[in-house]
Amino acid sequence: MSAGGFGRHDVIGSVPSVTLGHTASCATNLAGPQPSPARARALHGKAARAMRALRSLTLVLMVSGCAKTEAASSAEADEPVVELAPVAEVGAPIREGHRAPTEAMGLPEPPTTLPLALLATMASADPEQARATIRDEERKVVATFRAGDLVRDGVRLSAVHRRFAILQREGGEHESLVMENTTVELTADDVFYPDLLDDLDLPNSMADAVQLTPGPGYIVKKPVFAWGTPRTVHLLRETARLYTRRFHDGPPVRIGDISKKEGGPFPPHVSHQTGRDVDIGYVLHGAQSEVTRFVPATARNLDRARTWALVDALLSTDGVSHVFMDYEIQAMLYEHAKAEGVAPERLARLFQYPHGRYAWNGIIRHWKGHHDHLHVRFKP
Repeated sequence: MSAGGFGRHDVIGSVPSVTLGHTASCATNLAGPQPSPARARALHGKAARAMRALRSLTLVLMVSGCAKTEAASSAEADEPVVELAPVAEVGAPIREGHRAPTEAMGLPEPPTTLPLALLATMASADPEQARATIRDEERKVVATFRAGDLVRDGVRLSAVHRRFAILQREGGEHESLVMENTTVELTADDVFYPDLLDDLDLPNSMADAVQLTPGPGYIVKKPVFAWGTPRTVHLLRETARLYTRRFHDGPPVRIGDISKKEGGPFPPHVSHQTGRDVDIGYVLHGAQSEVTRFVPATARNLDRARTWALVDALLSTDGVSHVFMDYEIQAMLYEHAKAEGVAPERLARLFQYPHGRYAWNGIIRHWKGHHDHLHVRFKP
């Protein structure tokens, strides 16, 4: 990788390419050689971690773009097109550029004032394929979003075009987020969530632990205890994404303890040692839904529709081994899901209820002490 970071993106025929000191095609290992986990941990300090994040970002963006463009003919007009902003590693010389001429681009909306930087777009006639990779410059988080996703609380990604995206605020106002020609510098403290990767491609070991920081649609009770495997963190973010797409006005998902940074024993928890166990608050009605601490759920305050949507989003990731919750709360969610029309076969597969709190049925099971939160265990 050249010291100057990413070059401009070209399109050669139908195949996206990027200049990393030289022009590379999709067949090339665009991210360069990847160090083994042991070697990566031995690299020096924060700069090494930033370099790994940058290489991963390049690989994810380009593999995602290539995978979707190589399958299509270059004559197809609706084929996805990937655009990359110039990005540099921490400490690398920054190439000066000029702000994108928004007037010349004919943007349909005024530019946003939010502290966001657009790193990449994958525009497509099919909205399901369109993606935008955005850096939140306040939170120092890089993540990839689909149209309809929350980018920040109260702000959704409305549409993705070549080199710009449209944001929609809670009040309905639209703004443009433009890919700048100036180089974006990733810092050593940036958190990069590889949301374009399939979860099975992500490590599931605490040797590669990732911290879940607060994000759109969810809050984290204690980030210092929110370290999980890359796959766990990915699945949690995907759960929050699915939940917030279903309920635009719902309260945020409240995420509690996952693991300590190094994993291992975590008193008073018996589990929470491997980065695959997560405590999540039930969704409640009224003011209790907004507090960070976990509040006991009852027949009066449990928001059955939103809590079921949250549990259903978790289960739809196909990464859950078990969900532990109080048996009485399980009964309320069972009856709600049944009333929503969930098939009897699926209910029988998911729920321990109505077979009794000690039955060995279902993914969702009773566990003492879970009247104020549910406990998710992700698959190894």
